[in-house]
Amino acid sequence: MVERGIRPLIAAALLALGSLLGACADQQKLREDEMSEMFAWLPGKYDNSAQVAQESKQGGHPAHDAIAMRIMQVNAPRLGHHVFYIQESAANDAHRVLSARMFSFDYDEKNGIVGLDYEFDDPDRWRDAGLHPELFSGLVAEDTRSAGCEFLWKKKSDEVFIATHDMKRCHSTSGQTDLVVAELTPNSLMLSGFRFLRSKR
Repeated sequence: MVERGIRPLIAAALLALGSLLGACADQQKLREDEMSEMFAWLPGKYDNSAQVAQESKQGGHPAHDAIAMRIMQVNAPRLGHHVFYIQESAANDAHRVLSARMFSFDYDEKNGIVGLDYEFDDPDRWRDAGLHPELFSGLVAEDTRSAGCEFLWKKKSDEVFIATHDMKRCHSTSGQTDLVVAELTPNSLMLSGFRFLRSKR
């Protein structure tokens, strides 16, 4: 009698476990698909010339400098599995490098896609490193430092990812948890108030 009563309970538990594992597998597949989509969109050449032109037309003096930006995925295992090198230069002079930094992405079960922004301790050493991508395999954590808050990326629509900051893990002065601090589409990237469009150059 007892054995007959236990069998349905075991079957129900196994069925529930199977459903849970199936849901986890679906979530894992969705996460992988979204990250693959982001990483396909992000690399490339960008500039904010359209933003500067619009600001010049509206106010006479643009609020943002004209910048060209190049983003490329690199193999830097000490920073993670999904790492990108970003170099910014003056839009009218590619040899005038303004900054170089790294983005690293990972997945957190609670927060989703998490992006980290790193600055170089010795920026001159990594100037134009994108021309020699093999150098990144030797990069160690001590070569960089965190440049600020974590970016929590979410897919907003078919062609838009947005990023916010988690105020519990960020010392931002804004205090807003839902403030969009970055936005990525197949042809544009908004970051730190700069609106970059994918460049054909």
